[in-house]
Amino acid sequence: MDFRLRVFQEVAGCLNFSKAAKKLHVSQPAVSKHIKSLEEKYNTKLFERKANGISLTHAGIELLNYVNKILNIYTEIDQYFFQLQDKVPPQVTIGASTTLAQYIVPKTLALLKKRFPESRFTLINDNSSSIEAKIEEGILDFALIEGNNHNPLLNYEKFLDDELVLVTKQHNTKEQQITLEKLKKLPLVVREEGSGTRNILEGRLKNINITLDDLNVEIILGSTESIKTYLINSNSYAFVSIFSVFEELKNNQLRIIDIQGFEIKRPLYFVALQGYPSKLYDLMKSFFTQNYNL
Repeated sequence: MDFRLRVFQEVAGCLNFSKAAKKLHVSQPAVSKHIKSLEEKYNTKLFERKANGISLTHAGIELLNYVNKILNIYTEIDQYFFQLQDKVPPQVTIGASTTLAQYIVPKTLALLKKRFPESRFTLINDNSSSIEAKIEEGILDFALIEGNNHNPLLNYEKFLDDELVLVTKQHNTKEQQITLEKLKKLPLVVREEGSGTRNILEGRLKNINITLDDLNVEIILGSTESIKTYLINSNSYAFVSIFSVFEELKNNQLRIIDIQGFEIKRPLYFVALQGYPSKLYDLMKSFFTQNYNL
C-alpha cells in the first residue's frame, strides 16, 4: 500500500497535520512531506492552508473518494487472506455507539484480544449517526450501533435486544409506576441529537402522539455516564439502557420507574456497507455473537 494515501486519508479526516501525525505515529514534517509529494505527483493543491486551519480543495475531495475506495480494497485483500489463516489483520478499528462502547463491547473485546494477541484493536466511541458516517467513509472495519436502521447504504443485523428504562435516584420518589400524563410533568434529562437512545425515545413517543416538546426537558447531556451522575445529584429522571445501570441499581443509587402501558424495546445491530461482504466482518460478528454474555 502507498503510505502516502493513508497519510492523506488521515489528514483529510482530521483536517489537522499534527493530529494526523499523532494518529499515524509519525512526525508532522513527515506528514507534510507525504502530502507535498502527492500534490507534486498530481500537480494540484489538495488542501487550502488558512490561518485557522486547513480544508480540502475540490481536487482533494475527489482524491479522497478514490483513496477511500483503494484503501478499502487493500483492507478486503488483507481480510481475505488473514481469514484463510484464521487470523485478523494487524490493525482492526471497531466502531460502537455510546451504550455499546461503554457497557457491552469491552467485555467481548477483552476475549478477542486474547484470541488474537498479535493484532491491535482500536475502539471508536461515538453516537450512532457518526458511527454510520464512519462506516460509509471506510474508516471502520467493524461496527455496532443502537437506534433506527434507516440508512439504505448500510446493512443491519441484530446483535442483542435492549430496553430503555426510566430511572431516577433511589430516594427521589416512592412511586414505582406512573402514567404517561405524569411523565410529561417530570424533569427529564435527554441525550443529544444523533444519539441512538434519543432517536429510539423520540420514535416510540411519536407512536403515541407525544414529542419532546410535550415533555419537561430540563437538560441535554452528551453521554449516559454524565446523565447517571446528574441523576444521582438531582431530582430528575432519564431514559437509559438497562445495560448501563446494572451497577447503580445493584448499589441502590438509582431505581426504575415503570410507566403504565408504555415500554421501549430496541435491537442493537452489527452494521456494514451494503454490497461489501467482508471476511473480517463475518468473523467479528460470529465472535461477538458466540462470546457475549452478561
